[in-house]
Amino acid sequence: MARTTKQLSGGGKDKLIRALIAAEPAIDPEAGARLGECMCDVIKDVRVVRDVWERTRSALAPARNEPSRPVPDVVAPTAPPAAVVAQPTGTAFDPFTFSAVAILTKKGAAELATKLASIASAEHLQALAKAQHLGVATGISDVVALRTAIIAAAEARLAERRAAAS
Repeated sequence: MARTTKQLSGGGKDKLIRALIAAEPAIDPEAGARLGECMCDVIKDVRVVRDVWERTRSALAPARNEPSRPVPDVVAPTAPPAAVVAQPTGTAFDPFTFSAVAILTKKGAAELATKLASIASAEHLQALAKAQHLGVATGISDVVALRTAIIAAAEARLAERRAAAS
């Protein structure tokens, strides 16, 4: 018997929520982005009709070898995810340019500190910590303290993974 629903959590769930809100023409893009972030924070997992999930997924992810094609009217995202924060140079900050836990695992804390040193903005460091699910207090505004907190959070996450694996 074919499954008619799909369980989603994490990034997949967040993309679906944002895409469904963005596809609704009656919702203002700014309000939709705020609503999407709020929903992504409070909803941990969802069960979705498989057809809707596949339609949304295929509309958001163009094939790698094909040139970028326009997104169908069913899903028309109008606002970027909140994790992408605009930089002063006009380019967008990508909090997934590197994985803090992966760098810590493979190259150590010194290399992670070097990577974090390349990020000068406290907002960008907070966005990186939030996007990568690193437990960093949101009230920290000092860049040096944020870098230290991110390294500590990545070490704690790595320790939790190792403890769970043993």
